[in-house]
Amino acid sequence: MRYLPLLFTLLLTACGGGDSDSPAPQPEKQAHPGIQIQALVQAYAPDQRLSPAITGKLGSISYQLVDSAPTDVVKISADKQYLSILNAGTTELIATDSGNSQTKSASQRFSISISKAARSPLLTNDISQSYVAGAQLSPSISGVKGTLSLTLAEDQPANVVAIDAQDQITVLGSGSVKLLAKDDGGRNFQADTREFNINIAPAETAFATYLNIAGKPLIFGGKLLPVYSGMPTSEVHYQLAAGANTQVVQVHPTTGAMNILGAGETQVEVQQVAPANHTQVPVQRFSVQIDKARNLALKASDVTTRFDADKTASFDVTGVQGKLHYAIKAGAAEDIISITDAEQGEFNFQGVGETEVEVTDAGNDNYLSASRTFKVKVEAMIASSLQAISLDTQYQANQTLTPQIVGANGSLSYSLAPTSATDVVTLDATTGQMQVLKPGTVEVIVKDDGGELWTAQEQQFSVTITKQDNNLFVVENSRVNYAANALFTPQPSNNQGQVSYQVENGGDGVFSQDADTKAITIVGAGRGWITATDAGNDFYNPASSRFFVDVAPLYGSLQISSVRSQYAPGKTIEIPMSGTIGNLSMKLHSGQSDVVSVDLANKTLTVKNAGSVTYIVTDSGDAGHLSQKAELNVVIDKGSENPELALSSALVSSVYSPGASLNVPGISGRGIDSELSYYADTASSKVISLNETTGEMTVKAAGIAEVTVIEQSRNYERTRRDFNVSIAKAAHPGLSLDEITQSVVYYPDRKVLPPEFTNAFGNLTYAFGLQVSPEYAELTSTGELTLHAYPRSGDNDYFDIIVTDDGGNNYQSASLNYKLFLRDIEPGLGEEASLTFDGSELQIVSPAEVGAGEVSYFTAIGGRGDALSKDGNDELRGGYTTIVTQVCTDPDNYKGCTFITLRLQNTSLCSDGSRVAYPIASKSRYTCPGLSQPVSSEVTVSMNAEDPYNAWFVNPGRFQTIKPIVVTHFAKPYRSGDVVEAGDIEARAWWLINLDITKE
Repeated sequence: MRYLPLLFTLLLTACGGGDSDSPAPQPEKQAHPGIQIQALVQAYAPDQRLSPAITGKLGSISYQLVDSAPTDVVKISADKQYLSILNAGTTELIATDSGNSQTKSASQRFSISISKAARSPLLTNDISQSYVAGAQLSPSISGVKGTLSLTLAEDQPANVVAIDAQDQITVLGSGSVKLLAKDDGGRNFQADTREFNINIAPAETAFATYLNIAGKPLIFGGKLLPVYSGMPTSEVHYQLAAGANTQVVQVHPTTGAMNILGAGETQVEVQQVAPANHTQVPVQRFSVQIDKARNLALKASDVTTRFDADKTASFDVTGVQGKLHYAIKAGAAEDIISITDAEQGEFNFQGVGETEVEVTDAGNDNYLSASRTFKVKVEAMIASSLQAISLDTQYQANQTLTPQIVGANGSLSYSLAPTSATDVVTLDATTGQMQVLKPGTVEVIVKDDGGELWTAQEQQFSVTITKQDNNLFVVENSRVNYAANALFTPQPSNNQGQVSYQVENGGDGVFSQDADTKAITIVGAGRGWITATDAGNDFYNPASSRFFVDVAPLYGSLQISSVRSQYAPGKTIEIPMSGTIGNLSMKLHSGQSDVVSVDLANKTLTVKNAGSVTYIVTDSGDAGHLSQKAELNVVIDKGSENPELALSSALVSSVYSPGASLNVPGISGRGIDSELSYYADTASSKVISLNETTGEMTVKAAGIAEVTVIEQSRNYERTRRDFNVSIAKAAHPGLSLDEITQSVVYYPDRKVLPPEFTNAFGNLTYAFGLQVSPEYAELTSTGELTLHAYPRSGDNDYFDIIVTDDGGNNYQSASLNYKLFLRDIEPGLGEEASLTFDGSELQIVSPAEVGAGEVSYFTAIGGRGDALSKDGNDELRGGYTTIVTQVCTDPDNYKGCTFITLRLQNTSLCSDGSRVAYPIASKSRYTCPGLSQPVSSEVTVSMNAEDPYNAWFVNPGRFQTIKPIVVTHFAKPYRSGDVVEAGDIEARAWWLINLDITKE
């Protein structure tokens, strides 16, 4: 036979003739680079196709078992190209790649391990029946995968039933026992053990069954009787159950009659005594429920009050039965008051105007919750804080004065009083700055417009510019020789006006003064005292100088009078000296040598310092007169005030920085040996801390402080100078968050509290940075965010929120934007149920009741896009809603994924048994026959092959969703009894729908 191909080839060559061309030689195939196959491990699933992971494949793959490998683990198809599961176990196969036109075939061994499959648990049923001796029991057990065996559970009595070797159960006596059903799972499934009960009861006793009593009104002292079916035994005992509420009813022990004590629910225990030789009647309990009464006495009065930023006020509510809760009524102004304690009704003021507050009494054991709405009107505060300090200063050329105003609440304006002189100062109406023109007094009116929170107010203060004191006016003491009836004319110096003279003590026998002309005439020797008065002028006050005149006798002796004057630097004083004949000399006798300098040649003294000194002056005389000594006593009193003492600035300005140090203004013109001290009043001490010795200031708060500088020196009495310290509010360092991006899990009507800020100095207010529809979310000024709905596809899945800190007393305001992202919903956050859609119709029935004539609708989110109504019409009769979602065979790793379309339809039930058919977003109310309203709210979830993607959903496998579809039912709050509660439409219930679809 092996020669037949060669013979066939020779025959073909012969038939073709000798002129034909020879065929071209075929190239030799290359060696296959090899294939790699990973060992396959999979759980048992009947006839499931296996797909080994093969790399390096060039042609088609065929499979065969390795010799001696188990043959009952996997099944190889007839064409040897497909594998499917037969049983659990491990086997080994050879995969052969056929190669291609250029490559030879290649083979590779690999193993397949099929583990026992997880299985559904055994379903056992308890057995309960009356005792029959020797009765055979047949337990109902389903879900068995292998060999089943029965045994008594541990510590169970052996006198109730017996189990033989064939697992037959025989009744031995009455009682209860637990048995274990053990399924070894067979070859392909895991083992499982389940427990079930067998109850063998004695003969039954006929007795009454007591029924619950509910919905009874609260009538204190009213009587209720037990309700039962059947006939009670002849002896019955009644009592409240242990631990039951003792404040609802009082029970008669034998008749069971109950006196009503209060609202609530309690339980009554009934013991029916069985006749002899009967089974004991079990103790029964029935509940008694007394409805709470309505609180008709709850009253809330309207509030009218005045704004007070530092005050915490409270509301007046009477007839309270339970815990109260106060809140700004929805839609009312939220910038008038801020409720700080929602239970106690305490609030702070935020602005002026009107708003509405809703108070809810939670009720108590006997009364229902009740709500009342009342108005709150906040009027502007009556301002009385404005204070203006009158100014009193001595005239100085080109002097500028600044008003000292505290307690202003708004913008200030200034004007002169109608009766004030206009030539004393010029006044800036806005700043109040005054330029001094001349001495005088004016009245200035300062007006405060009150700003937003205060009434207007005004104050009047005086500005007094006093004339200057003429401290240089003097008439020096003098000495003259006696000359009978000689006219004496004093010599004044530094006078500013006309000088008049008045002889004291009638002239002391030395002078005589004409009553009309005031002329002074010498009438005798001795000392006479005269007072000189300078009348002054428009800029100087009158001044006086008292001096004496010594009228010497004619014997020519040296006479020197004492000198006393007030300190004025460089002031020259004539020495009251007479009787000089020869040369004068002197020496220090006592006192301070730096008080004056003495010029004997000109008989003058020049003032150097305040103090006292005594010199001995000697007149040498001449050939006809003897020398003579006389004391020159000089006293220079301190000046009234140091006119040279000045501050470089009357204002120290800074910005608030706690603990910052400030320096006093520069001080010039200090007197000799002067010492400075500093003083600030109590109000100023709240702004700065002042070192009274050094003047160093430390910032404590923003505001205005007044500081007084006091100088004590040798030559002047105490001198004061004032300056102001203005501390402006500091720039806010900026709000900060540990995480500028926040995130929360979404669920309908979730309330989210704001994050905590560690560097806020005042009150925080919140607002959306980007416009957000109230359909999706609402944000209060206090930062509480309510999530109503998940944003539609294409809208932001986050909220941009602006928080503003008003900075309090010491800082300027500052704002910060942060983002709050929404994460997909998670189970366990309040959903009605987490449901599984396996491809067949799923009916969702909402437990939420809808009031008559009220709107109700559903939403669906969580798909790959928005839920869409058929033809875009939410109210299409017979219409429905579609939503596209993604399902995967390996959802955790996003593998084997495809799109499918779910169909959702409002199929709410009508009273006649029919159902409506609308898109779930429909808000139609009277959709049932006869224009009636559905009696239930229901949604049907299904798949339809006509919808997009569903026609291609044909691949076998188990497909699951990555995240659930969320269906939410929206309606107004409603309570049984046809009472629609106050409030807007809200999420009443929601469901999580997970897809788990198996395609064969």
